[in-house]
Amino acid sequence: MNRHFHALPVRSLARTYSLGTIKPASNIGSDDSAVHLLSDFCQHRPPALGSDMSVSEARLWMKMADTAYKLVENSTGECIGLITIAAINGELPLSLASRRGVEPGDIRVKDVMSKLSSLPAIHYRDLCKATVGDLVSTFRTVHEEYVLVIDDDRAQPGEEYLRGIVSAGQLVEKLRIPIDLEHRATSFSEIVNVVQGHV
Repeated sequence: MNRHFHALPVRSLARTYSLGTIKPASNIGSDDSAVHLLSDFCQHRPPALGSDMSVSEARLWMKMADTAYKLVENSTGECIGLITIAAINGELPLSLASRRGVEPGDIRVKDVMSKLSSLPAIHYRDLCKATVGDLVSTFRTVHEEYVLVIDDDRAQPGEEYLRGIVSAGQLVEKLRIPIDLEHRATSFSEIVNVVQGHV
């Protein structure tokens, strides 16, 4: 079957153009859009670890990738959880091995991962309307290091998919302030005051 394709309109540039850039981290403030802090899987799909992979092998992969977290997929390719380097390097793998009477190398990623159902999630449309300050307040409310971002699946009406993730660690890095997830604060200035010991 023959199909006819059409060339896109092409033009010559009469002047030089600056390159599009991501908003510099040093310029991100409490009133900026929270979208700046989204790791968008539509733009970059992160490689995932298999749920049956050993914790020791997962540690090696994460070290080589220099990443704080990885998504976890089951044998059918469905995303079922999130694994962090902190969980892998923590006491849980050794504790599980001791309780089960097995070697630490027998502990699998699925044994120490956080299930998606256990993590807080927000909708992409709400993230687009939110500010960085709103996001900081959200992290303080949920007391979690990661917040999942879901979006509507246009190909399957009524269905949703995992659009991305927002990391408290990345938020701290870009804002250059620590965030005490145990303290609830409703304004960005209060958060800064708490961090600086003013409250």
